[in-house]
Amino acid sequence: MADAALPEAFEDLAPWLDWALEPERARTAKKVTSSMEELRALYDAVMPRMEEIIAYLDGVPSDDRPAPAHRLYLITLSLVEVSNLVEIYKRREVIEACDPLHFDPQH
Repeated sequence: MADAALPEAFEDLAPWLDWALEPERARTAKKVTSSMEELRALYDAVMPRMEEIIAYLDGVPSDDRPAPAHRLYLITLSLVEVSNLVEIYKRREVIEACDPLHFDPQH
């Protein structure tokens, strides 16, 4: 039997599975190409569940995370990507900042 998309307690977050992206650059690209309404929808769906999500993920070994839990984790990383735009800037474009797609971190 195939894995569920998300852990059972978080199946209601399935509409945001397209935000379960790796690596960080993919999340940045998704953020940049999404409308403010899409960013807000992700934020409004996931942020109220963060305490519950963190408690769940704390109980899952990070080095051997099942695929559904890993997708949930990636959705929370996307929430981090959009939270400043929603909470602080209240718009998708940030004035006096470089285009995030031109920033290429070297690891």
